[in-house]
Amino acid sequence: MTTSPRPPRPNPGDPAADRPHLPMRPLWGCDTCRAEWPCQSARAALLIEYRDNLVALRVYLSALMAEADAQLSQVNRASDLYRRFLSWV
Repeated sequence: MTTSPRPPRPNPGDPAADRPHLPMRPLWGCDTCRAEWPCQSARAALLIEYRDNLVALRVYLSALMAEADAQLSQVNRASDLYRRFLSWV
C-alpha cells in the first residue's frame, strides 16, 4: 500500500497558496510552482477531488499521461511519465 502525498504547507503571505496547480502545456510543468506536473499540491487536490473514485482518477491521469507523452516527445524531453502520473495514486 502506498501513502498518499501530503499537501505542502503554504507559506503565510504566499500568493500562490490559493492558486490551482495546473499543467503548463506542452512542457507539463506546474503553472503555479514550476515543479513537474502533477506537483505535490496538484496530487493532493486530485486525491481530494477523486477521493470517492480512485479508478476515475487513474483513468483521467492515464489520458493526461498519453497527452503529455505526445507533447513531450515533440520537444525532446524524456521523462518517467508513469512515475509522475500514476505510481503515486
